[in-house]
Amino acid sequence: MAIKKMTLPRSLGRQLNFTTGACNAVCQAVLEPYDLSLPQWVILSALWQQSGMTIGDLAVYTGNNAPATSRIVDRMIEKGFLLRKPDKADRRIVRIYTAEAGEALRHLATFFEDINAVLLAGLSEEEADLLFELLARAERNARNWNKVPVAPA
Repeated sequence: MAIKKMTLPRSLGRQLNFTTGACNAVCQAVLEPYDLSLPQWVILSALWQQSGMTIGDLAVYTGNNAPATSRIVDRMIEKGFLLRKPDKADRRIVRIYTAEAGEALRHLATFFEDINAVLLAGLSEEEADLLFELLARAERNARNWNKVPVAPA
């Protein structure tokens, strides 16, 4: 039986999912030689900016929940990228730091700029600015509809 040609819906969600998948594939291809996943790079990028964050701080930065962030951090500690140390002032608080192996990857701090160059190829600076603005507006609309706070920029 031949499959008839189907009309694809003009769905923003579908397009965003496909775009996200393609973007993630590019990111993984770039990060794979360093034994890093994209969520792990996000954690490193946060710690390169502010060393000694807590799991809660990292969860807010990444947009993940604390248990998921903790699992990512645990894997990174096992790989030797991060260290977990008690806070000097309050030993009940645990802080996360980059280890030597994590610092050795600091050249990847601007990796998102390379990814942006791939994704925005052929767009003018004005078009790229407009794309970011429109995507942020669509996110706000979705969060407002769901009554979910907008993630920090």
